[in-house]
Amino acid sequence: MNHAEPTTDPTADGAAPQRACGLSVLVLTKNEEVNIAACLDSVRFSDDVVVYDSYSTDRTVEIALGRPNVRVVQRRFDNWSAHQNWGVSNIAFRHPWVLYIDADERVDDQLRAELCRVCAQPGEMSAYRVRRKDMFMGRWLRRAQLYPTWLVRVFRPEKIRYERLVNPVATISGPTGELAGHLIHHPFSKGLMQWFERHNSYSGFEAEEFTRPGRFRPPLAQALSTDPDRRRAGLKELFNRAPSRPLARLLYLLLLRRAVLDGAPGTAYSFMISMYEYWIELKMREIRAGWRADTEAMVARVLGRRAGPGARPAVAAHELAGQVPEGGSAAQSPAQAPAQPPAGPGPARGPRLGAVDVLIATYNESAHIAQTVANARRLGNVYVLDSLSTDGTQGIARQAGATVVEHPFENYSRQKNWGLDNLPLTAEWVFILDADERITPALEEEVRRTVADPRAADGYFVNRVVIMMGRAIWHGGMFPSWNMRLFRRGKCRYEDRSVHEHMICDGPTAYLRGLMLHIRRETIGEYIAKHIRYADMESDEWLKQRLGSDRSARAGRLFRDAGRFRLILRRDVWPRVPMQPLIRFIYMYFFRLGFLDGAAGWHLACLMASYEYMIKLLYRQKLQCARDGSLAVAPNGKLVPTAPPASAPPPGPTVPPPAPVGTGARAS
Repeated sequence: MNHAEPTTDPTADGAAPQRACGLSVLVLTKNEEVNIAACLDSVRFSDDVVVYDSYSTDRTVEIALGRPNVRVVQRRFDNWSAHQNWGVSNIAFRHPWVLYIDADERVDDQLRAELCRVCAQPGEMSAYRVRRKDMFMGRWLRRAQLYPTWLVRVFRPEKIRYERLVNPVATISGPTGELAGHLIHHPFSKGLMQWFERHNSYSGFEAEEFTRPGRFRPPLAQALSTDPDRRRAGLKELFNRAPSRPLARLLYLLLLRRAVLDGAPGTAYSFMISMYEYWIELKMREIRAGWRADTEAMVARVLGRRAGPGARPAVAAHELAGQVPEGGSAAQSPAQAPAQPPAGPGPARGPRLGAVDVLIATYNESAHIAQTVANARRLGNVYVLDSLSTDGTQGIARQAGATVVEHPFENYSRQKNWGLDNLPLTAEWVFILDADERITPALEEEVRRTVADPRAADGYFVNRVVIMMGRAIWHGGMFPSWNMRLFRRGKCRYEDRSVHEHMICDGPTAYLRGLMLHIRRETIGEYIAKHIRYADMESDEWLKQRLGSDRSARAGRLFRDAGRFRLILRRDVWPRVPMQPLIRFIYMYFFRLGFLDGAAGWHLACLMASYEYMIKLLYRQKLQCARDGSLAVAPNGKLVPTAPPASAPPPGPTVPPPAPVGTGARAS
């Protein structure tokens, strides 16, 4: 759940519409219903406001068209420079001068007066630069945001061109001036989740820009330029070539820029920007190293497939050796179980004794589901429980031989429990598999022996090894990783939890020796996006625990199994520990010997530290909302808003019929 921080519009004073000055305004939007009303209020002085929209799916266009001075132009977004260049070249502005602002920006009174003066007495200038004040937690980030940063925002359309895929740099033909007023920027108006998601996207564009073939610019010449925009671009280029840039950016902000004087907002923002710089650096390494191809080759070797010329048929024996916890027991059986029947409908009544059904929960897994189903069918019938995928996952799974049932997603525990209760499972045993996991041949044989053994326990923990960045991760606390995956139907259920679900088994449990592969095939951007979602759900769990839950009931089950003990430490103790990101990094990289995994161990520890930091920030944001009375825990255990967010605009006015979308220009 995401919550926005309130914004204040310095111009929204309830005054009557101001007298228009000869200036057009260009506002870029994509799903900006939270911001667009306040933004448009701040530019009421213009009689030609163009909302340049990338096909929003919320009420952005509806709210915009309710203003008599606003028209809407729509175009599919490709990249920032191409999108903005199309806008300034193809939109028919009514006035020779254009002000460009984003939906989360506001024009202050001083800048408004200057803009009207410039339009009345244009002179020989081709463009003007404007400073911006960035707000966070209700405070201006004067030091943490490198103020003053000059941005070209007022220009003659025929005099400007944009370069770079993200954070585009404006190139002006002609003289450029400076204005004393400010744009007030509210980058967190949609909440921290939106900031994390947006900067994950930005970092991908930045990495592509810096690794583009044939791209070379002499950064020193740019850095010494008298033009502020080119000087800023040159300094950025030099910085991007420097070693340890995330740490350098953090120390620069905290020590040289004294961002700590901006209080908690400045300190938090400095760490967030350092994290963003790390994402850029890591994605650049990913592009140059080709990690995805190396990961595929590693998986092929482990599963005994050929990945290409020279590929080994299997990895070394020690790479497939499972580890059973001290005090645990491994499943053993003297005889090989008979082969499972091919996947297909089972008998209508009674469990198929000694048989296994495989349950795979999915959402938009079209890239991997065919291989997952093929791998799972070696054990028995496969059931795909899909959360209404939009990428064709269901059709691919059916074609691969799985039975597919769809059910709306609530959380991971409830989804899988629903599947256990409602899927047409027919086997005595159930194996839980994720779409990014594979059953190794050794584990397959062990499962067959286990389910055929009349002395078998009711539930079995399976060990996973992560394959990431082209190698197996054996350290850093990532291995061993025991999860209850094989159990008798009706004996196990998941505890109700949004993320990192834990299974409770009503009966004896044991451990299997064979390994399961957890394949991180996704790009670094996809990995970060997934952990942003996890951080949102984990912060929900922290808040629900803070606001009250069945703590006493859980305490009685504390020592039932090691997994539950770790879960309760994570849920009840960990949120109160200071400096979680640093502790997580030290624990993974040093205490759990992550450094033995080389560069992959370093990057994984850094990524998990950033994950902890996102959880902490989101938790603090939601805790403040709970204290303000705008967030509460519903009887069903979900977090629900009790009042509209303070930054949300009032309901938009009725859309006037004669104002069509796309007045002036439109692209498909």
